[in-house]
Amino acid sequence: MKTKILTAALVFSISAAFAQKQANGKYQQYLPIIEKGTLMQKDSLTNVLMGELKTYKSEDEYRTTINILRSLGKEEQQSSVEALAKKKYPKGSLTRDAFITDVFYNASTPVQKENAYNELIKKWPVKNFSEEPLTYDYVLANLAQSFANDGNAPKAIHYLGEMKERFWRGNGYIPVGQILLSAGDTITAAPLLKIAMDDSYYYLTLPENQKDNKARFAAMGYASSMSAYVNILVAQKKYAEALGYIENALKAAPEQADGLATVYYKSLMGTGRKLEAYNILTKLYAKGQFAVENDLKTLYTELNGSAQGYDNFNALLKKELTQNIRNHIKEMATFKPAPNFELLNLKGEKVSLASLKGKVVVLDFWATWCQPCVRSFPGMKAAQESYADDKDVQFLFMNTWERDKNYKENVVSFITKNNYPFEVLYDDQKDPQTGEVMAAKFGVKGIPAKFIIDKDGNIRYFLTGSTPNVDYIKLEMKELIEAAKKPYKG
Repeated sequence: MKTKILTAALVFSISAAFAQKQANGKYQQYLPIIEKGTLMQKDSLTNVLMGELKTYKSEDEYRTTINILRSLGKEEQQSSVEALAKKKYPKGSLTRDAFITDVFYNASTPVQKENAYNELIKKWPVKNFSEEPLTYDYVLANLAQSFANDGNAPKAIHYLGEMKERFWRGNGYIPVGQILLSAGDTITAAPLLKIAMDDSYYYLTLPENQKDNKARFAAMGYASSMSAYVNILVAQKKYAEALGYIENALKAAPEQADGLATVYYKSLMGTGRKLEAYNILTKLYAKGQFAVENDLKTLYTELNGSAQGYDNFNALLKKELTQNIRNHIKEMATFKPAPNFELLNLKGEKVSLASLKGKVVVLDFWATWCQPCVRSFPGMKAAQESYADDKDVQFLFMNTWERDKNYKENVVSFITKNNYPFEVLYDDQKDPQTGEVMAAKFGVKGIPAKFIIDKDGNIRYFLTGSTPNVDYIKLEMKELIEAAKKPYKG
């Protein structure tokens, strides 16, 4: 799988705000056909676009048509237009982007990547694309991360320093900092993580009338960048310094309190503010963060003078969590027949929904490039394993919306590398009438998207989004599945 250090939020932000404003003009004109047109309408539009090619006078016109064809699912015509545009504009952005994808990202060693980068900036100098600094920042961040993984911190730092876009550079600094931390190089990692934290804080505290899409995106990362840096201070037992940063952050961005809760309670414990730490721990545990249980029990014992009553207290917290999940899943409830499908799994075997009648089916639509999808997989693995002996429950992971031509190899590599025991199906069979894949038939607008289907083939629950909290996902899936086992009451 090609390493693209783009979060799903960033992909959305870039495509919505920076990438040629696709939704305007010509793309917007054809959006109804792209989204809801019949196969005949899509074919007709494709013919119109292909007939216009001889009138194009700029690379942007070709790019817009390529984007429309991609959205229509017309891969053959898309490739044809790409080849024509690259031939006409050999020093243009389309040829450059193909080089980045095919040469740079496919390079297997840091030195090979570095050679590819040097060739990139020689053939397609940054000054020729001054309106697209982010494209080069992606490459620089990936190159820095590659050198960091190889143990070459000076090279990693050098290429991070070449990045131009301040609002985005934390996406390069944080991964490199975390790699260096895992290698024990705190001295080099700490300044990188602090830069990322300070950048986010800068954008977070801008006056509202100065916050554009870039500023809002950067501000969203404050909790994660803050946690990364403050964790170093906590590990160094610099609790008071850590606490100062956190409490300043909570004043500036109270909405990010959940993201800072773990480092906050550790800092409070370290400075002797045990009751405050205990209150935060209680809330974390009640939200399914069971990894904090040892600290919770320790503080409970210290504050109460003994561990007497702790088991009952723990049970009450879990009961509260279960009730909260039950209340939450009511918002996800629906009832409608699930579209039938027959798709191939990784072994090339056909799997249909009809063949699973009599079972509760969990469908998880995902892609290898979708970080929120991947982030939820440890929790989904735990949930699946908890139902390993239940023959009436089947988990299916519907791989959809892949972007690379060799997506099947990428999917197999990803699943094998991470040792996920998932039944994966390729959602790549287009309906002959509409040209849609199964995700569209289920009404999926974004991934991850999960559907809980009852034994009679009806969708009972639909949920989107993800969390890295393994215990919470496990409990949530249990409530959803057990509810779907029961007869529908309307």
